[in-house]
Amino acid sequence: AAAADGPAVIDIGPVAVTPTTGLESRFSDNIYLQENDPTSSWIYLVRPAVTAQLQDRSNLYRLSYDGEAGWYQEDSANDRNDYFDQTFSGDIYILPAESWIATAYASYAMLHEDRGTGLTEGEIGNVIPKPVEYDQTDVGGTIEYGSGVGRINLNANYMDREYTNFKQFTRTRDVEEIRLGTTFFYPIAPRTDILLDYSHSDFNYPNAFENLPALDSTENTLQAGVEWEITPNMTSRAQAGGTQKKFEDSERDEWSGLTWTLSLLMQPTELDTVTITGQKAPEETSLQGDFINRESLTTTWDHDWSDRVDTSLSGTVARERYEQSIDDRDDYIYNVTVRANYAFRRWVNTYVSYSYDNKDSNAENLSYEQNAFMIGVDLSL
Repeated sequence: AAAADGPAVIDIGPVAVTPTTGLESRFSDNIYLQENDPTSSWIYLVRPAVTAQLQDRSNLYRLSYDGEAGWYQEDSANDRNDYFDQTFSGDIYILPAESWIATAYASYAMLHEDRGTGLTEGEIGNVIPKPVEYDQTDVGGTIEYGSGVGRINLNANYMDREYTNFKQFTRTRDVEEIRLGTTFFYPIAPRTDILLDYSHSDFNYPNAFENLPALDSTENTLQAGVEWEITPNMTSRAQAGGTQKKFEDSERDEWSGLTWTLSLLMQPTELDTVTITGQKAPEETSLQGDFINRESLTTTWDHDWSDRVDTSLSGTVARERYEQSIDDRDDYIYNVTVRANYAFRRWVNTYVSYSYDNKDSNAENLSYEQNAFMIGVDLSL
């Protein structure tokens, strides 16, 4: 349960500035996600953040900074796990004319992959001396027009990811993505629309592997579905259709298949919210195969016990198939997370949490289990 008034703001002229800080202690019994001989450690996290927001009538302009610094108890002179992630972002929401809505965003982030994930999954996570780091730039926007006949949304997004260390093996995973899409909504009942959604993505890997087919590809997705409003602040959406993924290099096979997206919100009582989200779609591969054919389903139950106390219970089931991988890699992934929050004061929220992760892979040395316990506090003015 959030505090009644939320974080306090500092007014600097017309700009509202909101600083916050999070502190967390976490214990993990398998920080490198190893199948055998796991390593455990305490991890101490600090999450500074600040948002500056300007509202001009119905138009909104916002700048944000989010950081996360992590210190591991399991460290040595030649073996470091510590990191400092930072994200600088800005976004706008404007109403340029009647029936029109426009949004835009841009962000620059300096991030990391925990050892044992991404490019260092498996035994390599035990070997490298520090986490893999990368910089990522995201830019995009939408424009939407609505009338009595329906509404149409146009969107464009650009992403550039560049790895900044261990370049001898990470440079080939630098990637750019350009995504264009449009969605048409047609009302069929009060607060209910049917929709038709199309998107085109172009993936470019500027530093291709030598002696291996390039991973450059295009994706085209066409889906139909329905969107309906549960309450003024809760909207559900379900859609399904097909995706075609075509590689520029003919040595990699073209793929097409069923894809879908689900975002279902339910509020059986005033104190309970149930969210079910899921997706089946191709994803870019990290190390093996042409791409990852991923499907996942997550269910979350939130319950408000009082004005100060709330709990959250969530579970995820996922399957990842690495298409055209040498060993036909097939992973089953499971997660259960439970969390309890206590709003001690308007400016102090405390929480405890437990998370269980399990990956069952047919590839050697890639299965693992992890238990993590967290206790933390979120502070504001």
